Amino acid sequence: MIGDVSFHFETGLIMLAPARFSVMRLLFLGIVSASLLPLAADATIAQELTAKEKRSVSKIAGYIESAGKAYKSERFASSASSIKRAIRELENLVEEPRQEILDAIDLHHARIKKARELLIGQGQKLPELAAMPAAKPAEGATPISFKDTVAPIIIAKCGNCHVNQNRGDFSTASYTALMDSTMVAFGKPDESRFIEVIESGEMPKGGLKVSDDELKSLKGWIAQGAKFDGSSEAQNLRQLTGAGTPTPPRRQRMAANKPTGNETVSFGRDIAPVLIEQCADCHVARRPRGNFSMANFQTFLRGGDGGNPVVPGDVSASALIKRLHGDGAEQMPPDRKLDDEVIKKFETWVKEGATFDGDDVTLDFITVAAAAKAASMSHEELVEDRKQQTIDTWKLAMGDVESKMVSSENFLVAASTGESRLDDVAAACEKMAAKVASTLKVSKKQPLVKGNMSVYVFSKRYDFGEFGRMVERREFPKEVDSHWNFDTINAYAVVLMTRNQTADDVSVDLTRQIAALRIASLSPDVPRWFANGMGLWAAKRIHSRDESLKTLDADAETAANNMERMDDFVQNRMPGDEAAKVAYLFVKKLKTRSGPAFSKLMKGLDSGQSFEKSFSEAYQLAPDEIIKKLSGR
Repeated sequence: MIGDVSFHFETGLIMLAPARFSVMRLLFLGIVSASLLPLAADATIAQELTAKEKRSVSKIAGYIESAGKAYKSERFASSASSIKRAIRELENLVEEPRQEILDAIDLHHARIKKARELLIGQGQKLPELAAMPAAKPAEGATPISFKDTVAPIIIAKCGNCHVNQNRGDFSTASYTALMDSTMVAFGKPDESRFIEVIESGEMPKGGLKVSDDELKSLKGWIAQGAKFDGSSEAQNLRQLTGAGTPTPPRRQRMAANKPTGNETVSFGRDIAPVLIEQCADCHVARRPRGNFSMANFQTFLRGGDGGNPVVPGDVSASALIKRLHGDGAEQMPPDRKLDDEVIKKFETWVKEGATFDGDDVTLDFITVAAAAKAASMSHEELVEDRKQQTIDTWKLAMGDVESKMVSSENFLVAASTGESRLDDVAAACEKMAAKVASTLKVSKKQPLVKGNMSVYVFSKRYDFGEFGRMVERREFPKEVDSHWNFDTINAYAVVLMTRNQTADDVSVDLTRQIAALRIASLSPDVPRWFANGMGLWAAKRIHSRDESLKTLDADAETAANNMERMDDFVQNRMPGDEAAKVAYLFVKKLKTRSGPAFSKLMKGLDSGQSFEKSFSEAYQLAPDEIIKKLSGR
């Protein structure tokens, strides 16, 4: 027992009594105590060392133990002195490294490295600790050539993705590129990521396989120090070996098949939710695994390193189905196999033509799945679903802060304020909803928004900002007092109403957000800029005498003139509130300069058509072309 810490030398475990030491001190003690393990556990290795080498290993262990005792007593300078001796002894021992020596001191090296970091944190100056060197090849072992053996294997099995390209940000185009990748641990094939991905079957892709002999050569080359024997380390492997640059095989371009109406499995309802839950972590990312992006159906059809994921109508030829079964390919998801019933749905979907029942192949899968779910529900069912969504969202944003909720014909209002104040907000929302419905010419036979809208009211700016941080993972700008969001399942507005304000004081904000939500609900592909513009336009029509809107037109013109490019407000290259003002200006121009066309656009949206189709039918041009014409640029 040393103070409050005892060491179990056989297992290396630290036994803690009631602690009076800092976590860092205990960590240091754990590092140095465990360094005694190799003396007992690696008896076989120790027998292969010379007597002199054994003494050196013993000295290193002793220095580390002394360092630990000094550190425990807070004698940091003395501890550092012992670690310096350990470093010198270790460097002398590895001047002529053999694998037996490296195996004997590997753990010591790791503990010295960690101890050095802790002592530097205490202000001590210590010499650099060199990385563990590669072992010298055993006597009589034939050196493995990088140029003649390793490079040809890399070209044949990894060339298309990692020599010709830089897939996954990993290049083997040259020896230098391979070394810079940190995928090779000199002298240690079993610790090299390059070997790990081959042995696990993760690489190579596209049905290629590294043979046992090839793998043995790669591991042997790394064990011998991963040496280079060509003329230039920066030379491309194809030039180094004299291999030509092959023309990559052309991949069949897949197109999205439209449903016939006879399908029993829906992509949006049955397939997309599984892909979101099981595959998004790896395949909805800036650098998706295997270069297979599931950002949307368009990128999904493009496939990745393994080729096209599905062959419509042919289950046995579809790589995605093979992956789900783990049939001759790495199983996906890698941590567990999906239930047989789920895989059966994927198979049925492929058999029925792998059709896409969304509105737009560029929409993310979350939106596609939400649209399919909402479409399958009645208005009343979606209202109930949104009630639960509102409860869950409030808990996410506000934690244990109790909320009060009031339901009305078109809204579910949530706040932590008093009930009478909450009733006032609900009444104001209904009043504004009626005016929005009249202004936007919404049929009385349909709800303003299917499933109704949620309205979150906060009296403190901090809570308003916390909603943005926790629910939408972003900061709301300081000048913004209201916000809306719509993803088919969720439809909500967030409003800041301070304690000295009434519902009438925020009526403009409520009108603006309610109108924007109505427009956004018409089709999943309605651009946010268009919904924002329509929201401000409706607010201006309804509240024409409100002081906050009297300068809207002038402010919108100024914001438009300040744009560097004509579509800055569309591409989110300007602050949100400024972008909304410019969007309002363009909506106003669309309505005043092309009244019949605008009416046709809105009729198309009201009938359930996509925004893209409704706009092209109304104007015979794409939105960006109309924006260019109206901007005069």
